[in-house]
Amino acid sequence: MRHLLYLEGVAYSAAEVARRRQLLYTYLSPGFAIEMLIPPDGPVVLEQPDDFEQLRRAELRAVAAVSAEACAAIIAAGAVDPSLAELRAAARVPVIGPGEASLFLARMLGTRLAILTVDPAARGARDMIARVTARPEVVTVRTLKTTVRRILADPDEARALVRRTAAAAVHEDNADVLYLGAMTLGALGVAQEISAALGVPVVDPIPVSIHAAEAAALARAV
Repeated sequence: MRHLLYLEGVAYSAAEVARRRQLLYTYLSPGFAIEMLIPPDGPVVLEQPDDFEQLRRAELRAVAAVSAEACAAIIAAGAVDPSLAELRAAARVPVIGPGEASLFLARMLGTRLAILTVDPAARGARDMIARVTARPEVVTVRTLKTTVRRILADPDEARALVRRTAAAAVHEDNADVLYLGAMTLGALGVAQEISAALGVPVVDPIPVSIHAAEAAALARAV
């Protein structure tokens, strides 16, 4: 059995953590196990610049404490890969960036990419675009008019908003592939539905990062 760690730096409620843990297992391949690594000193939500700095410090401490024998790979649960280079420098095992892996996949699926995200992550999305070269042309970064708190409080409203924003990206920006640029958006479970409705691929960072971590673990033969 190969073990993966899912580094979740945000201190969500116990119910939300349990829901996300169950979601992770729906994507996991046979022969793998996954655990959530939740630093005790992470932010409750990501809304302000100070929250991201608190997240960075908490995740770096958590990753540095993971031994090489503890797992085969770590998934850094941030859809726009905040602090990915620092996390990799601190880690003793491969660290998967969901954004990096998803943009690479998007390059195989289309040529005009739209990134859908929430306001606190919009700057990080643009930083990721500048850093990651193995990707399609990014034609738009569409920021949903909501917050993570509101998404968690009313998932159905959030799903409707994601559907509308995705449709606008396709019809107004001529995007031919979409990326859900927030793990909370991926956790809504609407990627396949939107893909079927709009006729374009929708890349969800959660399954992409899990499968990338599995591939890294298999490549290491551990």
